[in-house]
Amino acid sequence: MRNPVQGTLGLASSPPHPQGSIRKIYDHLYANSAVRTPNGIGNEVGKILHTGIWLEEVQSQIPAFNFSSSQVYDLLHGDENSIAGTSKEVRRRFNLMNRDWKLYGSKAKIAINDYDLCFACVQLNRIVLSDRGQDILGEAVEVFRSEWAKRVGGQFFTDPRVTSLAMVLLEFDPRKGDDLIDICAGTGGFLLAGLNHIRRLLDEEHSPTSVESRLISYGCTSLGGQEIDPEVCEAANSTLKARLGIGGASLVARGDSLSSESLGAPSSKLRLNGHMCAASNPPFGTKITIKDPHILRDYALAKLKNSRPGARVALTPQPPDILFLERNVNLLKPGVGRLAIVLPYQILSGPNTRYVREWLLCNTSIKAIIDLPPETFQPYTGTKTALIVLQRLQQPRDDPQRGEDYEIFMSVPKWIGHDRRGNPLYKRSVDGRLTDDVLTDFGEIESAFRLFSQGKDPRKAHAASFRARFKSISTDPLLRINALYYRPPAEATRQMNKLAHASKWRRVKLRDLVKGIFYPGRFKRNYVDYFPGAVPFLGGSNINEFIVRTDKWLRPDDPNLDSLVIHCGWILVTRSGTTGIVSVVPEAWEGYAMSEHVIRIIPDRERIAPEYLLAFLRSRYGKEQLARGVFGSVIDEITPEYLGDLSVCVPPSKEKVEEIVELIGRGERSRQAGIEDIAEAVRRMDAMFSD
Repeated sequence: MRNPVQGTLGLASSPPHPQGSIRKIYDHLYANSAVRTPNGIGNEVGKILHTGIWLEEVQSQIPAFNFSSSQVYDLLHGDENSIAGTSKEVRRRFNLMNRDWKLYGSKAKIAINDYDLCFACVQLNRIVLSDRGQDILGEAVEVFRSEWAKRVGGQFFTDPRVTSLAMVLLEFDPRKGDDLIDICAGTGGFLLAGLNHIRRLLDEEHSPTSVESRLISYGCTSLGGQEIDPEVCEAANSTLKARLGIGGASLVARGDSLSSESLGAPSSKLRLNGHMCAASNPPFGTKITIKDPHILRDYALAKLKNSRPGARVALTPQPPDILFLERNVNLLKPGVGRLAIVLPYQILSGPNTRYVREWLLCNTSIKAIIDLPPETFQPYTGTKTALIVLQRLQQPRDDPQRGEDYEIFMSVPKWIGHDRRGNPLYKRSVDGRLTDDVLTDFGEIESAFRLFSQGKDPRKAHAASFRARFKSISTDPLLRINALYYRPPAEATRQMNKLAHASKWRRVKLRDLVKGIFYPGRFKRNYVDYFPGAVPFLGGSNINEFIVRTDKWLRPDDPNLDSLVIHCGWILVTRSGTTGIVSVVPEAWEGYAMSEHVIRIIPDRERIAPEYLLAFLRSRYGKEQLARGVFGSVIDEITPEYLGDLSVCVPPSKEKVEEIVELIGRGERSRQAGIEDIAEAVRRMDAMFSD
């Protein structure tokens, strides 16, 4: 009698992609089986996959599930004898696997019905589950984790490309004594990445010993986490159990990691100064702050010293990501402990969070900075983030500038593998056809980091990866630690620098060429209906337009009007939202009011023609400089102070400057004429309607 699991090979096509097969299993079980939660489905599929891996590794039955085309047809179309025979055999072999590997409880059984079990096995047809070139269990658990995250809003899900890269940058290796903790574990993404990383390390050994048994041993002894939300904590443990198959063991404890009381709890693995590796994506957002003084008193970043002699230290409410950063660092072993943490751009480069960066640079050394693509956490949030890898210092510094100089690995990847709606993106072949390869450059970053670690040029593996020096950070007035700010000059900038050096161009700070750079303060706008004498109000999106009318007006006696009014010839730069758009105020807008989201540059014609400044800021060289200064986690921002620091290059030839000035002047005069013509056309059109 033919083995109902091991049939004859009758399919000519190649085996399906493992992740696509897992998604089909998930969708089917969610719609049809009695087990419909992501956690429950993950547990059942884990049993099937472990059975298949056991068949291949122990019984040498490769592939574990190998059906003929006729068998596939019978199983999917309800042939009772085929379904009963196949499901019985799979259940029997699950029992044998569990008796051998003891991954599940002694009384554990596959809980889904016979048809659903056969459907799942058919989807795994001809896939080599024990293939060391891929981790089918890891891919499966990522599918279940992502589906669970979608059903609770996605806020706990970190893309597996980020978590996988974090393990490489941490150089996590439990064979060398490393452990790995995540103090806000969410659905267990970083711990799962740690498991997958261990598996890759074991695969590279080519040892005859079972990879799965060693993986389970290392996983149970080296991984631990904590999560405050009970439902999310359960999801994390279900995720990890589905991967490891351990019956009652939980790697993630429930607890508030910000509270020092939880550190000594029996169920918690967390110990101050006690861990080699930590990885985390803490909750972030300035609208949620920790105010409890019993928590804040344990954090240096929550204590702002009053300058008055003898004054008490004040406790200041802090966003949770700032406190989680400090807690993570303090959990590491001094001198050797490493941390990989996802932080919002605001903490990394915003002027209001310089105190956080100063504390960080006094307590850690920076190993790597990866500016994550904007789509990383979309569609759930558009917050811009970076992955930072740190090592705790043996002793804190008093001043960041006193630290020794060293090299830092930095990267600005372009693709995370999905668009802003969460839809997967795929690479195209040379002839333009879509392939099955996900569009991401994270694999290249891993290769670039390995080159960097060997003292080689990381750009040979990934053009957007590079070296930077600690001194460039410690001497920056804002102590910025986002990679984009330190990215080597692009081609336009390199050419400009070379030309300026060879031809003796002048380099002058923008602030030294103008009368002022500012934007108004933020206050409530009191709009009014139009009446003769009302002042038109324009927004940042209008600055390049040939606008002739607006639907927003202010009273001429508005108390804030003086700070909002713009004047002909002023240069405008959008400072938030779509940042870095450059324009000039035309004559038609003289006396208009404009949004505080636009920076005003008041030219000084005695020093340099404003037309030249406008052309310079719009040039490739100017745009590259503007882009480096953008900060902000959700809304891009740029400051007048940063604009003032821009280096304006002025050629030695007055004739060259005058050529630029004449062309810009001619263009702006044409723009003014265009505004007047459009205004007249609209006026005549309105008049026709009223005839």
